Amino acid sequence: MTIEKARELHDSGNYEQAINIYNHLVNETEDSKTKAIFYLEMAWAYYKWGKYEQAIVCINAVLQTDSEFKNKEEIYRIKAFSYIALNELELAEKFLLKSLEIERSSEKQQISIFELGKIYFKNCKYQQSLEVFKEVEGYFYQNKKEYWLTLLFYKGFAQYYLKDFTDSEKTFEELLENTEDKKRQAGALFGLAFLTFDKKDYLKTINLCETVIAYDNEFFDLETVGFMVATSFHYLGRDDVFTQYALELTKKYPDGKYTGEIKKLLSVKNKSKN
Repeated sequence: MTIEKARELHDSGNYEQAINIYNHLVNETEDSKTKAIFYLEMAWAYYKWGKYEQAIVCINAVLQTDSEFKNKEEIYRIKAFSYIALNELELAEKFLLKSLEIERSSEKQQISIFELGKIYFKNCKYQQSLEVFKEVEGYFYQNKKEYWLTLLFYKGFAQYYLKDFTDSEKTFEELLENTEDKKRQAGALFGLAFLTFDKKDYLKTINLCETVIAYDNEFFDLETVGFMVATSFHYLGRDDVFTQYALELTKKYPDGKYTGEIKKLLSVKNKSKN
């Protein structure tokens, strides 16, 4: 059992077998610096295998084994990514910042910066997220188009929530124009639907939402898409269609984020009939 074999298995995606060899090497190795390297590589294997708690255990073992380990930004980076996967965003932010304090100019750290921006976004710190996205947008545009397109989606919504509607629309249009991927186009149209809904352009909102579903029938937020369609029909005076959508939504999402508002609109409609 050699480190070369462990790395070969790791690179080919055989993480469980690679981890077995790493464990053997850790137990057989007395040199603390070498052992720390094995723990670091084993942490990545666990992370890629989806065993995030074990990845964190291995990362903690790196510094316990070699307190002077030089590549500390990598330690904090793996730890942060593992916490992101576990949805422990406070800890993820903490370790991303620790990693970026040490080094932030390398290619891999551009992704760390982007992940930090996504955490700010999820925590509703939209201005901070935009500042972070701005730092890496040019790099992604030149070198990593898929990351750039994802960044545009987050950027557009950050601008929307900051009520910068003009720039938000430009960003979603930019996303739409720069991808032929229907799922990404659905994301851009979803953002544009928010803007048309706010403008009370309900017919356009319905058309946009229907296109979202046509492009991606497994869209990540079909509940919101359905709500915008249903509500748009209500405000267009098509309460017959609204009722169909509303009943379907309350059945599919009985404890959904829009259930209270839908029931209120249904109640108003029923009172107006009486």
